[in-house]
Amino acid sequence: MTENFPGPMAGKTALVTGGIGGIGRAAAVGLAALGARVGIAGRDKARTQAAAAGIVRESGNPAVDAFAADMSCQAEVRALAAAVRSAYPRLDVLVNNVGGFWATRHLTADGLERTFAVNHLAAFLLTGLVLDWLKASAPARIVTVSSNAQAAGRLNFDDLQGERSYSGQRAYSQSKLANVVFTYELARRLEGTGVTATALHPGLGFSTPRASWCTGHSPTPASSRSGSGRPAARSLATASRSTRGPAGTCGS
Repeated sequence: MTENFPGPMAGKTALVTGGIGGIGRAAAVGLAALGARVGIAGRDKARTQAAAAGIVRESGNPAVDAFAADMSCQAEVRALAAAVRSAYPRLDVLVNNVGGFWATRHLTADGLERTFAVNHLAAFLLTGLVLDWLKASAPARIVTVSSNAQAAGRLNFDDLQGERSYSGQRAYSQSKLANVVFTYELARRLEGTGVTATALHPGLGFSTPRASWCTGHSPTPASSRSGSGRPAARSLATASRSTRGPAGTCGS
């Protein structure tokens, strides 16, 4: 695909996870309209390809690529990072947007609680896998979609996986708080590198009624007060590494 589409982001490359609908798709359209080459990641190959074609039509920019990856599966997150590295000579923007809300507890193929795996660990792992590449492309940006639901969250390091007690809202709020403290610590570590790390609450909006792979807004209105930041960040980084399941191949 051509990389010569005009605009202030011409020559730049962006990757948006959860890019087939809602907030992720809107972000992808906006980035493409600014001239960036955009890759979107979605779980279903056909739907992701259809979304990419739609983004091309809406933005007028033909440089939109589809990558299929189930972000609940760490083997597929790793495969996504490898595929994007193979496809693009640089990465200027990473938008960690994919997320979901599940009212009942589910385990991923890695044996991890799905809300924490998709909403936090996927972003944590993907960011780590492409971080050196972002640094090499600096100035670059990492944007992680959190939610005001983080204000109601508490990081329960004794039960991050909800094995003892599970609530969909509590798991969601915890995962979104994890996004914030991860970003605080990441920003601290990236000082002076030319790479910025930002977490955001995108506001409330209507997306798909399906429970899985919704974008990172709160499923219910939440308080706008700010949540925790640096104090828990290093502990969260350690806990995130310790909750990774066994390596392997996940099913579709």
